[in-house]
Amino acid sequence: MTIDANQVTDAPELLDTMMADTMNGSDMFRPTNYWANYEKKLLPELKEQGLHDFRRRQKSILGSFGAADLSAEFDYINLFGNPVLFNDITKNIPLYTKFLKVGNLVINGLFAPSKSQLAGLHKKAFDFAASMGKKYGAKPLESISMSRVGNPEDGFEINGNFYTRSMLYYYISYAYASQFIDFDKVQVMAELGSGGGKSAEIIKKFHPHITILLFDIPPQLYVCHQYLSKVFPGKVVDYSKTRTMTSLNEITPGSIHVFGSWQFPLLKDYSPDLFWNASSFQEMEPEVVINYLSYINPNAKEVFLQEKFQGKEVAIRKGRHGVLRKTVMEDYQKGLSNFRMKNIEPVYLPTGKEMNYSNSYWERIK
Repeated sequence: MTIDANQVTDAPELLDTMMADTMNGSDMFRPTNYWANYEKKLLPELKEQGLHDFRRRQKSILGSFGAADLSAEFDYINLFGNPVLFNDITKNIPLYTKFLKVGNLVINGLFAPSKSQLAGLHKKAFDFAASMGKKYGAKPLESISMSRVGNPEDGFEINGNFYTRSMLYYYISYAYASQFIDFDKVQVMAELGSGGGKSAEIIKKFHPHITILLFDIPPQLYVCHQYLSKVFPGKVVDYSKTRTMTSLNEITPGSIHVFGSWQFPLLKDYSPDLFWNASSFQEMEPEVVINYLSYINPNAKEVFLQEKFQGKEVAIRKGRHGVLRKTVMEDYQKGLSNFRMKNIEPVYLPTGKEMNYSNSYWERIK
């Protein structure tokens, strides 16, 4: 039997272990309202469909944490709302929901880009991301190729290297950080909210020497674990080993380590060179964010945050989409009292569109 080299291995027992470990941990490290709501959809999807072709799976919750690579992420025209992700209001109105879906399908069927137009959009996105790398003095985009693992739908080649527009988005964040952070001197990086593992993939490919500590909640943690284990064979320390670690003195230099969010207190007496959080603090309540930062504030040397500093959307009630209370700039400043924010700039998509998120760099002052 032929095994597709781009497929990720399913490990349902590992997923069960991660879920159990998280639920046995402290409430402060469990999924908050925002992600508990998504978990209700994501966990059954992974149980039923596994990870086969997960980066091209349509109508999937995997896109909510950056694990999918769909053309629709950039070319989809959404004139009638998105009942797949934001269904709190529409889920009890079946005909209305059906209208939204059919309406968008018709619009996109009429105006979807042709093959040649799509190639032009891919080249334009690559050129924009590459120009951001040059602007900020980052390692050149053209010097690496992204992974085909998971069979991304939106993949394309430039000069023999493979990319997706989603990966270009993560490269732009790395490029921004490169104007302040000398990644060649970073020995240990800790990331909370590793999502699909794309930031870790980019940084590891540019800087293979870095020891990376990834913390997240499952099921996201599971997807990241399986994906990066395939992308970097032999370089990911299995969760079966990391879950029993009692000290970060046990880590393997130069490897990627996958930890549950419940293990974040391991950082209490540890000094990572860099702490990284991209678009996940904003999905938590202020007291949860400040608790996480209490382990970073004393010892981390540099901090990168990509957040919606004005706060995410608030749920109409607990159990519905959104956060219960917004986390805003004052909360980050409170949690990072030993740091000052040196710079803040808008986040850009590889299309050149400015988002209502911000990249920021924080330097230690105490």
